Amino acid sequence: MSRNKNKNTESNRRYHDRVAARYDSIYDDAYWEFHDRITWNHLKAFLPRDTSAFVMDLGCGTGKWGLKLLKVGYPTTFCDLSTNMLLEVHKKLEDWKGQPDLSGKAARATVQQADAIDLRAFPADHFDLITAMGDVVSICDDPGKCLSEVHRLLKPGGTFVFTVDNHLAAIDHFITSGNLQALTAFIRTGKTEWLTKNIDERFRVKMFTPSQIDSLTRGKGFEILSHIGKTVIPARLNRKLFEVNNAVETLVELETLLQRDPTAASRASHLQLAAMKKPEASSQKVSILRLIPNF
Repeated sequence: MSRNKNKNTESNRRYHDRVAARYDSIYDDAYWEFHDRITWNHLKAFLPRDTSAFVMDLGCGTGKWGLKLLKVGYPTTFCDLSTNMLLEVHKKLEDWKGQPDLSGKAARATVQQADAIDLRAFPADHFDLITAMGDVVSICDDPGKCLSEVHRLLKPGGTFVFTVDNHLAAIDHFITSGNLQALTAFIRTGKTEWLTKNIDERFRVKMFTPSQIDSLTRGKGFEILSHIGKTVIPARLNRKLFEVNNAVETLVELETLLQRDPTAASRASHLQLAAMKKPEASSQKVSILRLIPNF
């Protein structure tokens, strides 16, 4: 079992090391601008009020979300399994150091390689916010262990905002393949693998229905604050939608309307959750919405 886990982790690392240098270009178009606007609009409601609060971008990749948090002013830890992804983060931070308005913020960054299921390098009860975008919980070797590790690192009342792959939305892929055996296995387990041509880079992916990820998260000691599907509108299927003026703004507005119905999440390709580490019984009540005025 241990050897299989190590092989899976190494496949994950190998893939992300290979694509790190061109990773940003893969996600640089109008659809991903729309997707990222939805992501940030949900995340920003859970930012700590105090910009001295410690935050972590877990599975940070090339640093997209950690850099946004760092720019707000938080001391930010960038953590990833892939050393090449972290090299890309270092390059961006070095660029910041040459810019007077960003150099001081770059000095507040910490970059650390670690597996999402083994975060022993970090202290317990330390972070006010941890993010894990890019479906880290789905692609790590043990989603439950990842949630437990994050729970240990968060302060009581701290928040975990993260995404997972949506089991229900992925069914269409197996229908298209026409393989009943594969469809059956997937529906029963929610397990598949990363579809890359290189077999040595294929790693397991665990997908969740909304109720499954809610249940697992609560079971690890969290209180669910919010969850959304993204994107409910499958705009990626027809890029002509983005040829209209102000298309991204229009799609964000429509997406926000759809999110008001929680059942809409079932058709989205990803689920994004905000979950709070329950405060100790003696602690004062923690406010769910911790908006900051400027970011």
